[in-house]
Amino acid sequence: MQDFIRDENLKLYRRALASSTDAEQQRVLTLLLRLLVVEQTVAAKRQQIPSPI
Repeated sequence: MQDFIRDENLKLYRRALASSTDAEQQRVLTLLLRLLVVEQTVAAKRQQIPSPI
């Protein structure tokens, strides 16, 4: 479920960034996108690590 929400937020932020003309809004959206990409990378690595149990 978290993956779905993150993917939908990525789509939403990318669309908003593409249509934004306000520099401050673009800065915030870029920051949010960077955070989500990092979160996505961490989640992908976490799935690759086998459970110790």
